[in-house]
Amino acid sequence: MKRGLQLLLMLCVFMLGTQISFAAGLIGGTGVSDERIYDGDSILKVKTLAVADSIYNGPTTAGEPEIDDLPDILMAGTLADKKNVLTYVSYRDVCQNIKMSSHIDILRLERRKAMAEYRSAISSYADAYVVTTVSNGTNMNDGTRLNVFFDVYDARTNKVIYAYRKLAPKSAVRDAVLYTEIARDFFSDFLKVQERVQEDKEKEAKAVLKLEKDAAKKAAKEAKEAKEAERAVQEEQKTAAK
Repeated sequence: MKRGLQLLLMLCVFMLGTQISFAAGLIGGTGVSDERIYDGDSILKVKTLAVADSIYNGPTTAGEPEIDDLPDILMAGTLADKKNVLTYVSYRDVCQNIKMSSHIDILRLERRKAMAEYRSAISSYADAYVVTTVSNGTNMNDGTRLNVFFDVYDARTNKVIYAYRKLAPKSAVRDAVLYTEIARDFFSDFLKVQERVQEDKEKEAKAVLKLEKDAAKKAAKEAKEAKEAERAVQEEQKTAAK
């Protein structure tokens, strides 16, 4: 099963890289997405993004990825960044680095303790990290639609700077292909958000500069008018004195 899923992931990456999509799970797209920007300045500072441990209780539908498969699926999703705008660090790599530097094996810790250790050390390896939460119901017949949440945290402050959610179609086949495509959507949209925030800042800077120029012109005009008025008064006083 594990080997078969790895082969499926490799095939999935190849298909997505060549812009070919024919899997039944992708019919109608990956669903509806929404996002929220909490800190645009921090988003712009992200150059290295770490993929943290996910919150996922495992498959509830036949063919759905196992818990151990999710890290590979998320890293496969980073291939959406074709221009390598960001550097991505896997959860295993960060855990290995922490183990070497502080002799703490996060992979052997209980989840809450592991996340605490991860958060205290992650700023040494990345600017931000993303925690993925999968809500896939309790069983294949409970009518729950697949919800995947991506929360991006500032590695220095551990505060959320960006939140993204994908609600998959009701008819979507919950396989590795769908999960990988959802991950790709997130990483792709995060890059777009960085671009949009940068554009907004540039527009804001131009608007402020224009306001400053307009204010300077207005002040210069008022100063000129004041001098002309003062000169006119002086001329009137001279005329009256004669």
